[in-house]
Amino acid sequence: MKLPNDEKLIAIAYLAGSSVLHIRERYKEGELIKYSYHLMKGDKVIRWDNVPHHREISTYPHHKHENDEIMESGNMDVGMVLEEIEAISGM
Repeated sequence: MKLPNDEKLIAIAYLAGSSVLHIRERYKEGELIKYSYHLMKGDKVIRWDNVPHHREISTYPHHKHENDEIMESGNMDVGMVLEEIEAISGM
């Protein structure tokens, strides 16, 4: 079976503790080239993405939003995001 050169994954995961994770990934020739993982729990919002803005961040284009704060983040995938969510106390 031949896969298309450009694939997208869009999903919503309802996690324990009333958290919701929106997942958006784009692949080109099997490689993850663009992502956004948006976690919501109550009034806490965390988003990891590689949209090419925030050039001031040393990990550009990879970065993390925690509510209104922008911070460094490595190149993420959904497994890494789930590990980070698990490590966050109360999430």
